Amino acid sequence: MPIVCDFQCTVEYYRDHFEELDIPRPGRCPHCQAVDSFIGHGSYWRRPLDRWKDYLIRIRRWLCKACGHTVSILPSFLLRFRRYLLDLIGQVVTARFEDDASWGQIEQQGTTEALGLSPVEGNDDCVPSERTIRRWCHSLEEQGPRWLGAVQRVLADHDVTLPLLDPLGEATVARTAAGALLHGATQLLAWAKTEWDDLADYGRDDRLRFLWQWGHAQGLGRLV
Repeated sequence: MPIVCDFQCTVEYYRDHFEELDIPRPGRCPHCQAVDSFIGHGSYWRRPLDRWKDYLIRIRRWLCKACGHTVSILPSFLLRFRRYLLDLIGQVVTARFEDDASWGQIEQQGTTEALGLSPVEGNDDCVPSERTIRRWCHSLEEQGPRWLGAVQRVLADHDVTLPLLDPLGEATVARTAAGALLHGATQLLAWAKTEWDDLADYGRDDRLRFLWQWGHAQGLGRLV
């Protein structure tokens, strides 16, 4: 089971400075709820992809002395079940659900040019296939209602006038729950920035990274 953590750095920096990173030790075991029970348990390798190349990075792992389960610390630029970086996935789903790019527009451009995903010469293997891009979008559509409901509940506790909570507002204007969730992620981040100073540098392009970290901590599970 992972714990999603924002290291506020690029994947390149994470890869090159892994040994210097302040990787948190979980305070409570999510499996057995034991407190201060974790010891270091090495790391494992992942090879995430972006539009140009792949990266070989390490993921820190902890072992609970009480129950024997392990917990990994997953950087927020990675999703649990996807090989590609969240930034790239975010660009694709934004094009589909906010910019109203049709499947034809995405697919007829070879899934690359229309979205700015053209690889550098010699790295064609890093370009996500049409099937992969469709899978991302369908997955967000499936998870969208559950995540949107959680976002709406949190925002309602703080400002019931937000457009996402208006019965005639963004949640109904958006054609899909995935589109409404993207709007909601923007509003959730805007609220969160008033609560946590370490989010000061976050912009709109960081909203899915924040949503993923926030939602995983709420137990929402898979996002895309």
